[in-house]
Amino acid sequence: MCSTADAPTPSSGLQSFLRLWRVAGPCRGRLVRGIVFRFLQSMALGASTMVVIWVLTGLADGRDMTAAWAWQATGIMALSLVAQMAFSFLSVRDTWTASYEAAGTLRLFLLDHLRRLPMGFHLSARRGDTLTVLTSDMQTVEMFLSDTLPRLAQALGLPVSLFVFLCFRDLTVALLSVVSLAVAVPFFVWSSRRLAALSVRRQDSQADAGARMIEFVRGMPVIRAFNGLDRAGRTFREALDRFHDISVSMVRALTVPLAGFASLVMAGVPLVIAGSATLFLSGSMDTGTLLSVLVLLLTMYAPILGLVAVMELTRLADASLARMDRIVQSPPMAEAAQPAEPQGFGVSFDRVSFAYEPQNPVLRDVSFEAPERAMIAVVGPSGSGKSTLLNLVSRFWDVDAGAVRIGGVDVRDLAPERLAGLMTVVFQDVYLFRGTIFDNIALGRPGATMEQVREAARAAQALDFIMALPEGFSTPVGEGGATLSGGERQRISIARALLKDAPVVLMDEATAAIDAINECALQEALAALVRDRTLIVVAHKLSTIRAADRILVLDAGRIVEEGTHDGLLAREGLYARLWHRRVSAEGWTIGDASS
Repeated sequence: MCSTADAPTPSSGLQSFLRLWRVAGPCRGRLVRGIVFRFLQSMALGASTMVVIWVLTGLADGRDMTAAWAWQATGIMALSLVAQMAFSFLSVRDTWTASYEAAGTLRLFLLDHLRRLPMGFHLSARRGDTLTVLTSDMQTVEMFLSDTLPRLAQALGLPVSLFVFLCFRDLTVALLSVVSLAVAVPFFVWSSRRLAALSVRRQDSQADAGARMIEFVRGMPVIRAFNGLDRAGRTFREALDRFHDISVSMVRALTVPLAGFASLVMAGVPLVIAGSATLFLSGSMDTGTLLSVLVLLLTMYAPILGLVAVMELTRLADASLARMDRIVQSPPMAEAAQPAEPQGFGVSFDRVSFAYEPQNPVLRDVSFEAPERAMIAVVGPSGSGKSTLLNLVSRFWDVDAGAVRIGGVDVRDLAPERLAGLMTVVFQDVYLFRGTIFDNIALGRPGATMEQVREAARAAQALDFIMALPEGFSTPVGEGGATLSGGERQRISIARALLKDAPVVLMDEATAAIDAINECALQEALAALVRDRTLIVVAHKLSTIRAADRILVLDAGRIVEEGTHDGLLAREGLYARLWHRRVSAEGWTIGDASS
């Protein structure tokens, strides 16, 4: 697969064409065959046209129509038709197959690159924009390979064959026929270059409209709950209006260049007629040749005008490729040239500082040890950096200063696959994939048996509600787990993490949606889990982590306290205040009970 990062934006039409041609990669050989077949199809059409000329000029020269001559003309016309059908089939077979394979390779290349990009890219990029690159932009490039390139060959095949025919009839007239093309092509290249930025803006507007549509559909429950249908619909319409306006602007910008190109091309018609008439009147051209020129003239120029549409499709495809470049040119997270192997699975932070934005640090000089077979809990007010701490262990981001180590090895020196295999994460925002409950739990260990999945579900306190469902483990969960409650999705996520059986387990608010009855059972499961693993738990529900070996208290990105539950309560510090708030909150009621 060739790189698509040659240039961030489209430039000249020729450069656009070459960049798109390189996308075909190893499929270029098959694509060339398909283009050649389409060229031959067009030339076969030219052969039938030349048969007509042959008959007309023969009759004009006074030749008598004979049966043999009629059969010859008919046979050639029949062969021309068969050749057109055969070459069309061969062209479609090769170009479409090659375009699908090339587009599939490009999609896999982009998905692999997206997989290696830091989480910052995915959070800053709109989901709809990336989706548009992988769908409509990819389809535009695919159509360029499967349809636009063959149309280019088809537009040239007939004029080339007719030009060769004219060269044999009269070289002077043949040369006159290409004078207008010699002037029109540079004009078109110059005008096309001016439309490059407009093409990218059009594709960006289309992506923005797509993003708004996704946001409108996915946010429908919130929109309806807050009576925001009119406001959300207006935002979507505004995005569509911007797409409409830029499309209209593009059409208007194309009008003058395209009309100028067409006028210059068709200027060849009066030029050739004038030249042919001069030669005929001077006696340098016979009647048959003059008749040939008059019949062929419009047939020769009409397909060339079709190149306008071909070149503009090339421009749109190159604009799509430029948008893909934005993904390709985003640097992936650095990988160690010689990955190290951890010695154990203890986790340590060594003077770690990190900020999503340089002026707003989230963690400041954080250091701690999470030994093997220990449960470390992280608590603190909202925004204190708890989830960020887990993200750095997972290497969703890289630290700005200091180091995060697993088994004594900096996570940046571990191979990505090795790091992923060392840990499992239970996220605060649970996402389940389209499929069954079994599929989503088994994601933690591909090839897991039903019994292994059942045991993981039992340990996560999910087995009872799963078996109560009509189809049990075969129950579809819908996109994102829409058919399950928040607590059920969370327990499925915990079961998935338990099944993976990784030595390092990170849990981010994993019990937030667990009821009090199941919370006790889950605490027992966590206690059993920590016997063979390193467990780091972020929790707002402090009751969940009372039995933690050590509790870290974060505030404003710093560790302000650490110790056991009882020890931290005795200090009467931030942890004690958080605990007392939690205890008093359990007794809250709505309204005054005495009134």
